[in-house]
Amino acid sequence: MRTLPRCPIAALALLAASVARAQAPWGSLEMGAGPYVPSIDREFGGAATPYQDIFGGSPAPMFRLAIAKAVFTGQGTVEVGFETGFFTKAGNAVQSTDTSVKTADRTSLNIIPTSLTVTYRAEQVYERLGVPLVPYARIALERYNWWVTKQSSWIEKGATNGWSASVGLALVLDPVDPSAARELRSEVGILHTDLYFDISKDWVNDFGSTKSWDLSNSRFAWSAGLLFVF
Repeated sequence: MRTLPRCPIAALALLAASVARAQAPWGSLEMGAGPYVPSIDREFGGAATPYQDIFGGSPAPMFRLAIAKAVFTGQGTVEVGFETGFFTKAGNAVQSTDTSVKTADRTSLNIIPTSLTVTYRAEQVYERLGVPLVPYARIALERYNWWVTKQSSWIEKGATNGWSASVGLALVLDPVDPSAARELRSEVGILHTDLYFDISKDWVNDFGSTKSWDLSNSRFAWSAGLLFVF
């Protein structure tokens, strides 16, 4: 009986391994955070800076949790998802007659951001080329639900709508510990685990309305965290 050449057998083996590794994902779960400073003072055009007067200019973390469902897999993966999170910043209220003088009253700004997202992940970079990097891009409709407290009592609340765009890069951690990655895949269904970093630009100002708080990030917007693809 004639045997097949070794090269075709090796090629078939590599193809089989590639197909196994390229199992179509169901979706993803993402957990992360990034620095945030709302652009509330921008609407005053420099005439007043209420946010900085009360809370200062340093950023505080905005935490994020997202879940997404894959709707297309082929040349990469397209996901639609929902994202939420939490931000809070506390400070001392200022006198109405002299904003440079702070009072003993504690006040806080609290925000729960919610997003409807569409994400494209170039999974083929890892699945086909074996490079443990996955570039991605995302657009989102944003709604920031906010409230202000003073001495633990709500004094104002509302919501601001907008949109955002992001680009990022995920580092696939599976090659660091292949045995642990195989266990996660067989026992939990996690196809791979990533560390991600992205940068974004957001416009959360009710699409330019002068009657709404501008909650766009006034700083260079970035976030980092963990991504689980399953």
